[in-house]
Amino acid sequence: MTDMGNTPPSARRAARRRSARRNPARRAAQRHLLLRVRALLAGGLVLGVGGTMTLAAWNDSEFAAGTFTASSFALQSSTNSGGAWQDHGTAATAAVMSFNAAGMSPGSTNYASLWVRTTSGSVAGTLALQGGQPVQGGSAALFAALDYRVVRYGSGACDAGQFGAGATYLVGTAASKAALGTAGSTTAVAANAGSPVQLCFEITMKATADNSLQGSSAGATWEIRGTSDS
Repeated sequence: MTDMGNTPPSARRAARRRSARRNPARRAAQRHLLLRVRALLAGGLVLGVGGTMTLAAWNDSEFAAGTFTASSFALQSSTNSGGAWQDHGTAATAAVMSFNAAGMSPGSTNYASLWVRTTSGSVAGTLALQGGQPVQGGSAALFAALDYRVVRYGSGACDAGQFGAGATYLVGTAASKAALGTAGSTTAVAANAGSPVQLCFEITMKATADNSLQGSSAGATWEIRGTSDS
């Protein structure tokens, strides 16, 4: 018997191949084993494909839609205590307040009301009185010689009685007046043609007005700027 312990590995493999060639039964058994391994590998691949196919699922969806409508905000005003309401949306179509301002002299005062409300279907908002702008062609010196105050009132006539210590002042205070170009504070206006904002304007010629202003005339235009709440 040959001692294989000291034989190199390559020599041992060559000896096994020669032995297999000399032993047909052993060679047939090795071939059969190889075929079985290949069959098992092929079966595993087929099973792998089958496993992937089982991941498929039924699909379904639900959809939802919404409709959106923008709100509207619009104002209108009245110069006769709510007797008639109109849209005065530009300086060219400004409402003309009924000041009894003819023949003013130093220290004299005049009053006029302006009511503002939203239109039907409008949302609520906030009103901001902008500073008065001189009317083109008027006397700039007379414009500068006039002061004013504005209050929001709830009842009664638009007159000196509205300008007490407890009044709601948008311009000026109970003790002070402001130039015509002074902007006022804001105030809320109700929705849907609700309770109007009743404003009373007081215009006063300065006691120090110069004599050169006699016979001159001036005008002012105020913007009441509205902003919706939503």
